[in-house]
Amino acid sequence: MIAAILASTNAGGIGYNGTLPWPKHREDLQWFREHTTNNIVVMGRKTWNDPMMPKPLPNRVNYVVSSQHVAIEHRKFVTWIPGNPAENILNIEQKHPDKTIFVIGGKKLYEACMPVVQRVYLTRIKGNYWTDTRVNLDRMLSDFRLYSVTPSEHCTFEIWDRI
Repeated sequence: MIAAILASTNAGGIGYNGTLPWPKHREDLQWFREHTTNNIVVMGRKTWNDPMMPKPLPNRVNYVVSSQHVAIEHRKFVTWIPGNPAENILNIEQKHPDKTIFVIGGKKLYEACMPVVQRVYLTRIKGNYWTDTRVNLDRMLSDFRLYSVTPSEHCTFEIWDRI
């Protein structure tokens, strides 16, 4: 299965100055970890370069998909793949048929891969935050239906399945 996992404001804000615009929420980090651990994570160059992200993400197979060269120090644990993102995601799925492939960002990768994504794990962060990177949630979720909603103190967790 190919899934996208992201956190956003209600207006679709996902980033500010190359990282998350809100303080870390333990609940959201736990949600992310629970779903992605022992699976495959695929990210774009800007997500890989986020100074707040551990490199590589532990207990996951890490891929960086980018048309630009990406300097990766941990080649044993991370693979850089240039070229068409959606095709790359399908190839990764073929290499790991028993794992869920999680697209974890950023904006360009989400947009390029949505045609092959079957499920979206969306954390809606409560509150207002300055963002300079946004996704169009209505467009992103237009071919999906809401499967489950779980509210918490700082956010709401949603799972969307392709119709």
